[in-house]
Amino acid sequence: MSFRAIPKAARATVSLIILGGNDVSDVKRGIEVALKELDRTFGDVYGNEAGHIELQYTARASYALEKAFGAPIGRACGIIVGAPASVGVLMADTALKSANVEVVAYSSPAHGTSFSNEAILVISGDSGAVRQAVISAREIGKTVLATLGAEPKNDRPSYI
Repeated sequence: MSFRAIPKAARATVSLIILGGNDVSDVKRGIEVALKELDRTFGDVYGNEAGHIELQYTARASYALEKAFGAPIGRACGIIVGAPASVGVLMADTALKSANVEVVAYSSPAHGTSFSNEAILVISGDSGAVRQAVISAREIGKTVLATLGAEPKNDRPSYI
């Protein structure tokens, strides 16, 4: 399928997931799990013609988040993404001001996102604080993104 075949409104929310494993059956199982969990975990991806925001939250980070972002194992972790990057910066600022959380990682167009015009903040801390920070970031992200285009929509119910 070509990029042009994807409806314009959905282009901002296209995601690439790369899985690897020691055995083909491991990768196949990884894909099965990812597809099964999609409805539960993809509810906090919002997009419009101007960009997108993505939010993820877990009460206990495990090895994948530690490997990818340096998140402390066993502590709550939140991932906040906004594109264009200006939206992501405002989301990150709001998240850090709304709750007592620690910055684990920050990526911007010039540092860590291959010039993708998005800003990414990874946070850690107390479960309630991380959740509150992610929710606050979501609200400001939706509001700001709506000023650049139509009301941002998600395809599934929010889980955060």
